[in-house]
Formats: sequence, structure tokens, C-alpha cells
Amino acid sequence: MLFIINKIIYWNNHETVLFAVEELRRLMRKAGCESTIDDQAAFTALHENTNRVILLTTNDYHSLRDIKINITINADGFALVKSENDMWIIGNEPRSILYGVYMYCKKQYGYQWIDLDKETILNHHSATIEELYIHEPMFARRGNIIETINDPGYINALIDWGVKNGQNEYFFTFFLWDEIKSYVIPALRKRDVQVTLGGHSLSYLLNEIQKEKNENMLKQDEKLKFFAENTYLQDKVIHKIVAICLENKVITRISLWPEDIGIDEKNASGFLPTYIRFTEKLKEALDKEGVHVEVEYIVYNAGLSWNMLERENQTEASTQVDALYAYWGRDYSSAIDSSDTRQVRAYQTLQDWNEQTKKGGKSLTVLEYYSDHFMLSELFPPLMMRIQQDLHDYKQMNIDGVLNLIVPTHQKQHYPELEVNYPWKWIHHFNNYIYSRIAWGEKYEVIVEEYFTVFNEDKESFYEMLIELEELVSQHTKWNAPLFPARVVDPEKVHEPMTQLKISSYLRDVYERLSKWDLKETESLLVIQAKDNFKSFTTKEMMLIYFYYLKKGTEIYSDAWALKGDQ
Repeated sequence: MLFIINKIIYWNNHETVLFAVEELRRLMRKAGCESTIDDQAAFTALHENTNRVILLTTNDYHSLRDIKINITINADGFALVKSENDMWIIGNEPRSILYGVYMYCKKQYGYQWIDLDKETILNHHSATIEELYIHEPMFARRGNIIETINDPGYINALIDWGVKNGQNEYFFTFFLWDEIKSYVIPALRKRDVQVTLGGHSLSYLLNEIQKEKNENMLKQDEKLKFFAENTYLQDKVIHKIVAICLENKVITRISLWPEDIGIDEKNASGFLPTYIRFTEKLKEALDKEGVHVEVEYIVYNAGLSWNMLERENQTEASTQVDALYAYWGRDYSSAIDSSDTRQVRAYQTLQDWNEQTKKGGKSLTVLEYYSDHFMLSELFPPLMMRIQQDLHDYKQMNIDGVLNLIVPTHQKQHYPELEVNYPWKWIHHFNNYIYSRIAWGEKYEVIVEEYFTVFNEDKESFYEMLIELEELVSQHTKWNAPLFPARVVDPEKVHEPMTQLKISSYLRDVYERLSKWDLKETESLLVIQAKDNFKSFTTKEMMLIYFYYLKKGTEIYSDAWALKGDQ
């Protein structure tokens, strides 16, 4: 019997390439296949009893003399090329090779990475790898925005899972980065992902400067004027950001946003042009120091202020920095081109900014709230159909990227029976899963088939239940704007009559629908269920727990709205 040797050959010593080799060897071993490792010097010696997996970049591949297949790969995509006993994993950049390793192991050995911190091999998998497989992403920027979650273990799990599912960017506020950087930099660096710093961090930066200089900084009501009036402090902030970028080589983009408060009419004129000019000054300062970091400005309706989202005639998109578009207050039961008055206005604004940034040779990325437990609340809707349509629509518009914001629940202590053990990390992750794989460029049908296969004979019924829930529960987001700054889960914050909205009757209807579902076995699970122990449960059990919290929430908030006279 001929013994087959599995050999991994890599082309260079880039940290991410070596990590890809490490991951490939680990995954092969876990699947029962031992392997040896060599660098490119061992490439020429081919033995008939050797199976080789060859890892290299597109440039290295094209530099070889005897190329059997010419390939073209766009963006940070990769190719799998099968030739006799050789499997070539070819990436446009080191991280792309890592993507290729994960896809190869998925196709060859049946690996799946669906749940966070969970790696499975399908027992019934049969290896089918075509002679040429090329994968290219749907969007150039794909990843998560993490503003406030000081949980390094969870964030590292997100990074690991995210790259296995095609993400390439992680966005942190400056203050969160300062708290977690020592824990997450190794994970970010060895995967060669893009790292953005920014968000609502102006107060943090000013406070840090104050500590260093012992100077009094701006008051809260003066923060929005910062971008227009105080060039002295602007220079201080720019100097601070440049220093942070010089210290942290993994940073690839700065996206500093105005404070999360609306701007009044008297201050509206000229705000966006002066803010954009500040970001251009920051880019110029970074370039001057030889720091290769991109910069972007955000157009965002903070405090529901259209003046911070819409582009007036005197406002021109920058030709030096990119744009990030964020529309808060969207009704997630409708498409981005729906006929709702607010959505029509938001969609027209998106089209305008997209057109203007393209004219200036820069890119536009959309910030979406698919995993935001503040906007979507504890009455969290699954959004698989919405995400599918959204990303298709954004692609049709030639949007460059879509980032997904992750925000934990807003603990209020009003309803401890609902909030204490609410497993938000598991619940939001379903939307993050759907978003990540579609943004990476995979087919919706494949994505949902792989997710729901774990339910076995209940696969169809659970899929249909989530479709029904999406249609029902996503409707509550239409009240985020009229209730602002409250949400449907904040009846105690609403002091004006809202009877015309009929929130209580809507929630009662959702509750009655859920009451018809058989959730009897859930009661026994709740005895041991805690906020972060979802790894102790199967996907089916966690789905039943999720249904329980939805049912409980609709009952609690329906009664609370009814007490306010809203029927």
C-alpha cells in the first residue's frame, strides 16, 4: 500500500502567510491528515506519492515559469487551482491566502464556522473541489464596528470567526482601543486585517490632550463647533491622532465622527464643509509623516438632524478622503428604496453622496445597524431577507463597502426578568452571520442551507419561523424616529400621548403569534441559562431561548404601553 505524504509549501515569511500555514496544518490534522511543511526551495522536487498544498500570492504565482492556468483575481479574493497532486491556494494579498485556506478546508474536509467560537466538521461531507475556483468579495470593506464592548475575549472571537467568514475590517473607538489594544493587536496583525479607529471619540481625545497639556478643553455644547472654530485644538487633536497611528502600526484608517448630538439650524450652515476640511487636514498631516493611513468623514443624521446627513449646495465631497454614510432611524421592515417619506429622503441622500464621492475618485461605505441592540432593542428581529436585499441593492449602486455595527443591550434595570440573562451576543450574531457571508460574496441559498441544516428534520419549520419573525418584529423599528430618543422598549421615557401609534396592540399581536408556538421545553433550559453561557446549548436550544425572550418582551412592553393609555 502506497503511503501518501501531505506537504504544505509556502512562498514567503509574511506573518499572515505563516499563520495561514499554521491554520492549514492544524485543520488538516484535526481532520485526520498529517502534513509536513517546506518553503519554496522544496517546490521543484515532486514525488508521485506526495500531495502538495502550495500557498502563494498572485504576484508570486505569475512569476513562475510554467503556469498551467492564467488567473485574474479582483480585490482581496483568492483562487484554488487543482493540478494533478497539487492544490494551489493563490491570494491577491497574504490575508487572501488565509481566506483560501479556510475555503479549501471547507471544501476538502467539510469544515464549517457558523457559530462564534465553534468549529465543526460535517460527517456526511464528500470532497468536491473543481480544477479552478475563484472567489472575489462582494464589497471591498466588510467587517464590524465595535464602539463600547470592553471584552477582549469576545472581540478576539469575533475577529477569528469574522476572517473565517470573509471579513477584512474591524473598527474601534479611540477609547475602546486604548483599553483593549494589547489584547487584540496580535489577532489583528497575524490576520493582516484593516483596523479603523474613530467613532464618537472627540471627547476622549480632548481629555487625553488635557491630561498631557493640563489645559481646559471644550464644554459639551461647544463640541460641534470644534470643527469650525477652534483651529488650535484641531491641530492638537490631529497631532494626537498622528502619534497614535505612529505607535500602532496595525491602524489603516481614521474615521473620527462629530459628537452624537444633533446640530441646530443656526449652526447647520457650513458644518459639513468645515468638518470635511478637518478630515482633509488630518490626512495631510498623516501623509506628511509618511503614515499610510486612510481617512474618512461620516455623513450621519445625529439626533435625527438632516443637516448632518444631507449635502447642501456649498458642500462638496472630498477628493482626498473617503465618506461613510449612516442613516439612523430606518424602518428595517422596508427596503432602502421604499416609499416612506423619511426613507425616500435618506435614499436620495445616499445616491447623491455616492455620486459625488465617485466623481472625486474616492469611496463611500455604508454603516448598517444589523447587530445593534440599541436600535433594534431586546425585541431583536432576524433580518436575513432584509440583509440579502440591502446588500444586493448596495451592490447595484456600486457602493464600495458595508460595515455592520455591534452594540450590546442598553441595561435599564426596569425589567430584570428580561434583561439580566438576555443573551445578546448570541442573538445579534445570526444577523452578523448572514451579513458577513453575503458581503463576502456567497449565495444566500447556500448560507441559509448551511445554517439551518443543524436543525435536521426541523430545518424547514425553523426557517419559516424566522421568516415570520422578521416580517413581524422588524416593524417596530418604524417607531424609532417618532419616539426618539426613546424606542419601543422605553415606554417609561415617553411623556406625550402616543395612542395614534397603536404600539400596544401591535406588540400584543406579536405575543399572540408567539404563544401559538410550542416552546414548552424552553422552561427547563431557562433554569441553567445565563447571559454568556450560550456555548452550553445547541443552536436549536438557543433559538428556543431567543423565542422565549421575544415572547416575554412583547408581553411586558405591550402591558407597559397599555398602562400609558396606548391600546
